[in-house]
Amino acid sequence: MYFFVLLLAVVFIVVLPSRKRRKQHQELLKAITPGDTVITVGGIVATVVAREESTFVLQLNENSDSHMRVLISAVQGASLKTQEGAQNA
Repeated sequence: MYFFVLLLAVVFIVVLPSRKRRKQHQELLKAITPGDTVITVGGIVATVVAREESTFVLQLNENSDSHMRVLISAVQGASLKTQEGAQNA
């Protein structure tokens, strides 16, 4: 009996919040469009130039023409244009 209560507690404390974070991250990745600034898991901060099926093309520096292609799954976070506009307003 105690085992089932403990198992239920683990589900509510560990599994459900993890699922919620994963869903929020997937929604963030879907919302990224060209012009948004992203941070990769490697710590690279760049601007999205194009979105392809499974990759982003990132511009590393505004003043140069250096580009980098990364997997969508390698993006850790983003600063979306729409979020910045809402914060500044």
